[in-house]
Amino acid sequence: MFPPKLLFLNAIFVALWLLAGCVSVPPISPGTDFSIKGKIGVVDGGESWSARFVWRQSGERFEIDLWGPLGQGQTRLRGTPDRLEITDADGDVRTSGSPEALMLAELGWSLPLSLLLDWLQGRPSVKAPVAEATSDPEGNLTGFRQLGWQVRFERAKQAPADAPPRRITAEKPGYRVRVAVSESGT
Repeated sequence: MFPPKLLFLNAIFVALWLLAGCVSVPPISPGTDFSIKGKIGVVDGGESWSARFVWRQSGERFEIDLWGPLGQGQTRLRGTPDRLEITDADGDVRTSGSPEALMLAELGWSLPLSLLLDWLQGRPSVKAPVAEATSDPEGNLTGFRQLGWQVRFERAKQAPADAPPRRITAEKPGYRVRVAVSESGT
């Protein structure tokens, strides 16, 4: 069961998802500090939720702010791929367990944070084997399988070849995560 502060109407996510489809984002150079803004939606069996997010990356350190409509249920995730700290809307901080286990315990969902940084930049992570890679006619990577996740990228039609994807969908049986990037920068 998802925490009440993170349950939002799936219809709102779908509407926001459709609106994000017209946005082009500039490329992010590998290894650079950057910021990404957008929307995230998670479907786990019959449960779903969505939120807006801002991801700020500085070297290995990240800070991700998540919030629902009208700023409801703001949550901050801060750490590195190996360590996570979650601060909820009440200011309570949790820092135990692996990042994925802590996310699951505190948020009701989880993502492979150690891989997601690369996925957001439009590439598979070098930290795990890659299978079933696919590309579009121009040679841009459009999908692959990594650590049990089937990952698909959608890029803006007029975006440069090295631009990060504007949408990322990662799925595994019974679980789907969609990220729509609306803005990125260094």
